[in-house]
Amino acid sequence: MIVALVTVSFSIGGLLGGIVGGGLVLWASGLPLSAAPTPAEKVDPSLCEAVASEALLASPLLTPTPTQTSTPTPTPTLSPPTPTATPSLADSVARVLPAVVTIVNQRPATSMGRNDLNTRIRGSGTIIDTRGYIATNYHVVQGAGQLTVILATGQELPARLVALDAQREMALVRVEHENLPVAVWGDSNAVRLGEWVVAIGSALGDFPNSVTVGVISGINRSVDLDGNVRISGLIQTDAAINKGNSGGPLVNQHGEVIGINTFLIRENRRVGVAEGISFAIPSALAREILEQWIAADTHRAASESPLP
Repeated sequence: MIVALVTVSFSIGGLLGGIVGGGLVLWASGLPLSAAPTPAEKVDPSLCEAVASEALLASPLLTPTPTQTSTPTPTPTLSPPTPTATPSLADSVARVLPAVVTIVNQRPATSMGRNDLNTRIRGSGTIIDTRGYIATNYHVVQGAGQLTVILATGQELPARLVALDAQREMALVRVEHENLPVAVWGDSNAVRLGEWVVAIGSALGDFPNSVTVGVISGINRSVDLDGNVRISGLIQTDAAINKGNSGGPLVNQHGEVIGINTFLIRENRRVGVAEGISFAIPSALAREILEQWIAADTHRAASESPLP
């Protein structure tokens, strides 16, 4: 009995001592008795995701900054070029026609007193200077007798021969009349094959101001004439240049003189009859020669004028 009580007492004392010792251990570790760990509470995962999302959006460091993108400037649509109106041939003719004349070369009568038809030559000319200088061909004024110029208006004026050159088939005459209408020079070096042209002159000597139309058929042609004369650099055209048209202008679509009508080929001894083969002296060559003659004539006239 006594042994049993002792044993119980010893057990109770040991239990109390363990509790007290455990309290001492918890105190020594700095943890209050009430801070004992408790089982973790179960948290709703969706709530965590929502909180996390709100945290991300609330953080200024994670707020996306919009990036400016440059808007491409639209390429302007180029408007088509404005078409250039092609001058009408009628306008081209009207521009130069007042400067085209008929030249009559009345040569001395032949022997036996006969007035042979060959003594009266009719050709054409082109007024190139307001002071009355007129370009024509050598064969129109060859063996010049009495020269008469008939203007486009029908007015007749006496003329004198200024200069001529058989090798280049050019001649220059002058009428004593001021302020005449003049033709405008064009650039014969710029002509192209197939370009439209107009030939103007006194066809057959009886039909003044006749107009024919054609194209540039060839450039820089060379032709051998009678008397071992070779002319180079000619413009070839299929515009009809009849007898009497010699000395008249070959005109481009702008009414500019690009050549002086000279001759045509009707028949070739080797190949027979030909059609649509006419030639003109290019304006670049004709202008150079004629301006030299005009300068020389005006200088001579000035030197011969009596002093006041």
